[in-house]
Amino acid sequence: MFPNSRLLNLARKSRPWLILTISLGFFSGLLTIFQARAISQIVSQVFLDSQDLFNVMELLQLTLVLFTTRAILAWGSSIGAKTIAVQVKSRVRKLLLNKLEELGPAYLQGEQSGEISNTVVEGVEALDAYFSQYLPQLVLSALVPITILIFVFPMDLLSGFVMLATAPLIPYFMYLIGSQAKIITDRQYGTLSRLAAGFLDSLGGLKTLKLYNQAKAQTEKIRQTSDQYRKTTLKVLQVTFLSALVLELLATLSTAVVAVEIGLRLLYFRVSLEQALFLLIIAPEFYIPLR
Repeated sequence: MFPNSRLLNLARKSRPWLILTISLGFFSGLLTIFQARAISQIVSQVFLDSQDLFNVMELLQLTLVLFTTRAILAWGSSIGAKTIAVQVKSRVRKLLLNKLEELGPAYLQGEQSGEISNTVVEGVEALDAYFSQYLPQLVLSALVPITILIFVFPMDLLSGFVMLATAPLIPYFMYLIGSQAKIITDRQYGTLSRLAAGFLDSLGGLKTLKLYNQAKAQTEKIRQTSDQYRKTTLKVLQVTFLSALVLELLATLSTAVVAVEIGLRLLYFRVSLEQALFLLIIAPEFYIPLR
């Protein structure tokens, strides 16, 4: 759950882009609150106060502006996140190549060229999701829910406490599933490195293999490694789908708890329609950054 300090150091030169990405995401979350408030007021005025279209036109225009602004902010945040990932990957790849050049040919002769190539290409590309998705979302998963609670608690204490109590469940189960996923992913990357190393080394020594009639044996070895990589990849996908299912289930159940307690109190006139609608609209948005 906590960011790696070595990876954070790589993003220091991209700090302005990181701050921009987080800021845009935070303002988008803030506008979501205002949009939920505007929609709840529109519905309440139309159904309870019998207001016509002209009377709620300003709120409708405000909702449209908020929706459009959120889309622009989401686009800007996506561009900023991709820029961070591209800059960091370029920096890491340059550091690796400089280090390999510093070590010289004598060191490279004792290493598998396929494994080195896989590290420089696939290994560096694997950092994309960390810097473009995980790192900004880690900050937003704290800022946005706290901001929503600041607006919810003065309006309805019970709903605020329900959200506060159910919020830690998602990161907790994410940690449990992520620990298992890390083990399987490390195994998959190790298998991929062996596969790439064996394949490139086989291409380099193809004449020698044919000369000693070992081409079929090497082909069978590559086939076995490929099959092992396929099985490991399927296990990674299974854990990925399982984690998505668990997170969605927890978020759905938590939202359902909020909806039930609001519905019961609305039935007995313990809460107004406008407040109930606002809480129902904002409840799913509260759990989205956490998952």
